[in-house]
Amino acid sequence: MVTKKQSALQANLQTSARAGFLFILAYAIYIVVFDAGNVLTRQAVYYRWMLLTTLLITNTVYWSFTKKTSSRARLTYAVWICVIAQLALAGFSVYWERGMASMSTVLFAFPIMNVALLGSRTYTLATAALACAVYITACTKYFYDYFNEGYRVQLYGQLFFFSAVFLIIGYLVGHLAHTAYKK
Repeated sequence: MVTKKQSALQANLQTSARAGFLFILAYAIYIVVFDAGNVLTRQAVYYRWMLLTTLLITNTVYWSFTKKTSSRARLTYAVWICVIAQLALAGFSVYWERGMASMSTVLFAFPIMNVALLGSRTYTLATAALACAVYITACTKYFYDYFNEGYRVQLYGQLFFFSAVFLIIGYLVGHLAHTAYKK
C-alpha cells in the first residue's frame, strides 16, 4: 500500500526528472550554439555530447523509476544514479571551461537539490560534500594542467568559497526538505 508520503515523494521526483529533461534540452542547445560559433573544438563537442547522452540515459532511467515504483529504496537508488551523472557533468564542465574561471559551477546545485527531495539532511549534506570533492578535483586538475592561468592563492580562495557555498546550500535545502517531509 502506498502511503501519502510515498506518493508525494514519487510526485516530487517525477517533477525533478522532468526538470532534468529540460536541463538536457538546454545543455544540448548550448552545445549546438557554441559549436555553430566555433567556440568549441570538435573534440570538446564530442565529449559534451557523450556526457549529455549518458545524462539523458540516466535521467530516462530515473524518470521511469519514478513512474513505475513507489518503493522508497528503489526511488533512492534512482536518485543516486541520477545525482552521480549530474556530478560528473558538472565536474567535467568545470574542467572544460577553465577550472576556477568556469561559469558551470552553478551546475553543482542540481544534484544537491535532487537529493534534498528525499527529505534527508544527511543525504543532502553528503551530496554537497561530494559536490565539493568533484569541484575541487576539477579545478585543481585544470590548474595543474594549465599552470600559468591563475595564482595558487586564487585557486585556494575559489575552492574554499564555492565549497562553503555548496555546503551552505546543502544545509539549508536539506533542512527545508527534512522539515517539509516530516509534516
